[in-house]
Amino acid sequence: MLLARRAGRWRTVRVFDNAHDPEEHNEHRYVAEEKQPPTVTHGPVNDALYAAILVCRESWADIVREWESTR
Repeated sequence: MLLARRAGRWRTVRVFDNAHDPEEHNEHRYVAEEKQPPTVTHGPVNDALYAAILVCRESWADIVREWESTR
């Protein structure tokens, strides 16, 4: 989960999950406060976790800027 603190509270910007199946990986964008339908990929859970960590570590600023433009 990628969060940003704005106006004194934490806001969800991006969520990564495999809630439906360990091999199904969902990436949810947020437009303002609304969760969007996921981008779905399939594969080993460790690969998906590693990819999510890389996205958050390397692209967090761009993701937050994109999210802020929808508010």
